Amino acid sequence: MDDILYLVHCTPKSDYETWDALKTSKYDEYEFPGVYFSLITKYNLHRELLYSSKYILIFSKKLLEQQNYHINIYDYNGHINEKNTFYPWNLNKAVKKIKSLKKGFMNEVMFHDPVPMKYLCASLISYNISYKALPDIKPYSLHGTILLPQYPIFNDVEPDMTKKPFYCYPYEMNYTGEVNQYPLSSRKFYVKMGKMCNVNTKRKSREKIIEEIRLKIPELFKDRDLLNLNEFR
Repeated sequence: MDDILYLVHCTPKSDYETWDALKTSKYDEYEFPGVYFSLITKYNLHRELLYSSKYILIFSKKLLEQQNYHINIYDYNGHINEKNTFYPWNLNKAVKKIKSLKKGFMNEVMFHDPVPMKYLCASLISYNISYKALPDIKPYSLHGTILLPQYPIFNDVEPDMTKKPFYCYPYEMNYTGEVNQYPLSSRKFYVKMGKMCNVNTKRKSREKIIEEIRLKIPELFKDRDLLNLNEFR
């Protein structure tokens, strides 16, 4: 956690100060139903690409102590993929992967429940400035028109450790982006997901396991206590 600075959520809406929480998107087979953030570390502070929005909301890094999220190193519409996705139990590996990248990309952190605004620590407003206005002293980072803070940010609100994740989402083949298209995750990966989702995976093809996981989603999405999370770690 020492190398993590904060989480960023971008929005075009000016009334964010009146919100109680950032709401999850609706369940969709083409985009994971979550609240989306960008993970800012001391390694990608100067090259992380952010969504173009007027308001840049900075949230406490303490949220990453919770268990109800996953991280994609490359923006993948929230889809879970064997090579691209990291979890609370291997957060350090995600940070190391981000450190290894040489170019600027857009990562994404998906929280599986609404995120209360009490975790909001600061907000920035994007205005047009000249590149010539940037100081010569490094490190500074220009994201469109935003100079991001260069230090860890959090508040005294403790993370909600009662929240449980939802990883039964086998829809990566629905990703339609042209950038960073990954091969479909292996059968071994889907066996682990299937066991987590209470699916009998013995002598079944990857496609059959995916089909049966999907049938379980309505029940498991409603009651996450039914998930065997240890099978997926």
